[in-house]
Amino acid sequence: MAPREIASVVANAPVEDAALFLARDAYPRLDVGHYLGMLDRWAAEFDDSRELGESLSDPFTSARALGAYLFSRLGFHGNQQAYYDARNSYLNDVLDSRRGIPLTLAIVILAISRRVGLTADGILFPGHFLVRLGGPSGCFIDPFLGARILSTVDLEILIKRTMGPDAEVGREHLAVADTRAMVIRMLNNLRAIFEKSGNYARGLVVCDRLVDLEAGVHAYRDRGLCALAMGAREAARADLSAYLELAPDAEDRAKVEKALTRAKGPATLN
Repeated sequence: MAPREIASVVANAPVEDAALFLARDAYPRLDVGHYLGMLDRWAAEFDDSRELGESLSDPFTSARALGAYLFSRLGFHGNQQAYYDARNSYLNDVLDSRRGIPLTLAIVILAISRRVGLTADGILFPGHFLVRLGGPSGCFIDPFLGARILSTVDLEILIKRTMGPDAEVGREHLAVADTRAMVIRMLNNLRAIFEKSGNYARGLVVCDRLVDLEAGVHAYRDRGLCALAMGAREAARADLSAYLELAPDAEDRAKVEKALTRAKGPATLN
C-alpha cells in the first residue's frame, strides 16, 4: 500500500477499515470485505436482540448489553495467555479467534456500536486502551475484561499500575482517540513485539507505516535501527541521520550516534 493510500484510508475510513487495510502488510491476500461483512452481521444480530431496545437510552445498560453479546454470546475475550502475540494486533486474527488485547477488542466494540447507533469513543488511556459509551457524561468500559464498567476507583488503580503509585487520572489520560491515533498505537504495539522477538523484517514494514503516517521523529530512529539490524546500511544511515537532525536534543542521541557510526563503517563478514 502506497503512503498516500494509507494516509487517505486512515483519514477517511472507520478504524476497523483502516486496521484491516493495514493487516494486508502481514496478510497480502486478506479479504477486507469478508471481515467487514462479519462485523455487519454481528451488528445486525445485536440490533435485533431484545436487549438493545433498552440499551440505547442509557450507557450503563449499553455496556451490559454489549458485554453480554460480544463476550458471553460470541465468546470474545482478552488473550491473557499470549498477550504479546502479534496476532492480537491484527484485526482479522482477532475476529477469527475472538481473542485480542484492549485496543483491538475496543475496535470491535466501536465497530458494532457505530453500526447500531450507539455513541462510543476509543480512549487513549496509558497502557490499557478503554472505550467510553454515551459521550462525556457516559461510562468507561474495559474491552479486555468483557466490557466491564469502570468506576473512578478502577481508573485510579489502572493509572497507578501503569504509571506508578503517585499517578492520578487527569483529563489528558482520558483523551478521545481518532482513527489515526488508534492505528499508530496499534503499529507501535507491533513494532515493540517484533523488536523484542528480533523479527526485524516485519518490524521494518511496521516502521514504514509509522513514517508514512508521520507518527513522530522516533519512527525514523526505529526504522533506521531495524534497517541496520538487517544490514541495510544505506537506509539505516538515511533514517538515523534524519532522526538526529530532527531531534538534536534527543535523550538517546549518544546511542543513536553510535548506531550511525556502525552504519557508516565498513561492512563485516559473518
